[in-house]
Amino acid sequence: MATAEITTVADGSSNYDLEKHNTASTDHKHIPIEDDYEGKPTQEELDTLRRVPGSLPAIAYMICIIEFCERASYYGVQPLISNYVNRPLPPGGNGWGAPAHGTQQTAGALGMGQSASNAVTQSFSMLAYTLPLVFGWLADAKTGRFKLICWGVIVFGIAHVLLIVAGAKNLLADGSSKAPFFIAVYVLAFGAGMFKPNVSPLLLDQVTNTRPMVKVLKTGERVIEDPEATTERVMLWFYLMINIGGFMGVATAYSEKYIGWWLAFLIPLVLYLPLPLLLWFLRKRLILHPPGGSDLPNVFRVLGVCLRRGGVKKFGRHGFWDLAKPSNIAAAGLDGVYKTQWSDQFVEDVRRTFQGTGIFCFFPIQYLNDNGLGSAANFLSTMLRTDGVPNDVISNFNSLSIIATAPILNYGLYPALRRLNIHYGPIARITTGLALSTLGGVGYTLLNYYAYKKSPCGEYGSSDCTVGTGVADISIWFLAIPFAIGGISELFVNVPAFGIAYSRAPVNMRGLVSAINLFSTAVAYIIGLACSSVVTDPYLTWDFGGPAIAGGVLTIIFYFTFRHIDKEETVFSQRETIEATPVEDSASQVGEKAPPVYSEKK
Repeated sequence: MATAEITTVADGSSNYDLEKHNTASTDHKHIPIEDDYEGKPTQEELDTLRRVPGSLPAIAYMICIIEFCERASYYGVQPLISNYVNRPLPPGGNGWGAPAHGTQQTAGALGMGQSASNAVTQSFSMLAYTLPLVFGWLADAKTGRFKLICWGVIVFGIAHVLLIVAGAKNLLADGSSKAPFFIAVYVLAFGAGMFKPNVSPLLLDQVTNTRPMVKVLKTGERVIEDPEATTERVMLWFYLMINIGGFMGVATAYSEKYIGWWLAFLIPLVLYLPLPLLLWFLRKRLILHPPGGSDLPNVFRVLGVCLRRGGVKKFGRHGFWDLAKPSNIAAAGLDGVYKTQWSDQFVEDVRRTFQGTGIFCFFPIQYLNDNGLGSAANFLSTMLRTDGVPNDVISNFNSLSIIATAPILNYGLYPALRRLNIHYGPIARITTGLALSTLGGVGYTLLNYYAYKKSPCGEYGSSDCTVGTGVADISIWFLAIPFAIGGISELFVNVPAFGIAYSRAPVNMRGLVSAINLFSTAVAYIIGLACSSVVTDPYLTWDFGGPAIAGGVLTIIFYFTFRHIDKEETVFSQRETIEATPVEDSASQVGEKAPPVYSEKK
């Protein structure tokens, strides 16, 4: 691992002085810390003391509850889209979209078929994960995170009301539910685009200790309070709440199957309702950094200087980013040629940001193996024997596995590794997650192969098969296995990604870099959308098998490309100037004094 050496210079900016320091026990590289602060560890302490997470602000748990409400309302709707668009109103059903009891039918509404269903579900999710690029930048540069989160919540409310309208019996009967449904779906995507890139940076803004500090436990043991371990713990809580919210899809899936669309869409609205009240309660209790103007223009200027001085061939190689550092430009006598509006520290942050976005480039394959290409997993579920279980309820084993595993990692595996002084860094964790998702992709492939083999319609088993029972004699519960493996893989991939996106980004680009992390999921949806024409019978086995093969190869490439990062200490980009307006200090901190509170400027 590597610790940061932060040398304060006259203008208030900071520079890293990277030094290699190997230890026998962990073989980590450390960056010695020369900046004086209370609790500063010595180099020997950095090398030998056990790392522990710091205490979390009470307000952080409240933000996790907000994330639960938002994700519960979002994931309560998302799994329903495929059946609503794909399947027609079931013959003999109750007219609200639910099939007749005792049949193997699934709920439906529009009957537009697989290709249309896949296109709608993929375009919806693609927008939900692409729009954060716009709204993440907007929050950094213009509005601030909290204000844009509030706007997103208002947009969410409009979408949920429209969905209730789309579940009306008379609109379903005459086909006119199509208009309110499609408007609601894409309005919901806009709300998610506003909310999602800003909530995780807002959460990490509340964790004020971003440097390693020596603490003495009640047992007398001297330990290092580690920012990486703190970030890991808070984001595991955050991701746990995301997936508890996601598990609410079980309630909506059973509602569409046995009651109808009106109840399936009402439940997400009810789960949404606490959001405005929670945000109102927290508005004066949060640490809120005002928008400082985006650092994005300076990032492009830095990149331009590096390319002009080093050329394209040097991109990504050692020393490439140093060419834009003011100290390097001055030493070369080029300060009259290149006018710099940044510090050496900012260039180092840009280097780390590009490195982080390189990591994110490998994430689409994890998502494809986790959830299947396009709507392939949903189509596979329609070929299996349900025995009264809604076909889309099985996907919730993804969330269930996360809910069961996150506390084990947070309070079992990771603390045990730290006690043994074993550093299980973010790259090792992400590699584990990529490997697990590949294993899940293999599971989907095998299950689809046997579903085709045993289906009365053969390789057209998901195309509204009406021969015999219409399904293969394979229980749908087998599909829970790859969904669960994929869910566990997310804990090893997505949780470290939140920390990487926040810690490696320049301060005024944290919303945007968080959005770039989310955009990797959008890329997976874009791939699914582009493949809509082949995400259908008889190609489903290869729709799973192709990503599984690619996942195995890319997992190996990822590890050998980025493994050196695990030898670096987690270093948080530092705000060189903070302009904030103090407001009522009503924040509470678990285990320590409340931090200063800031409000966004009007």
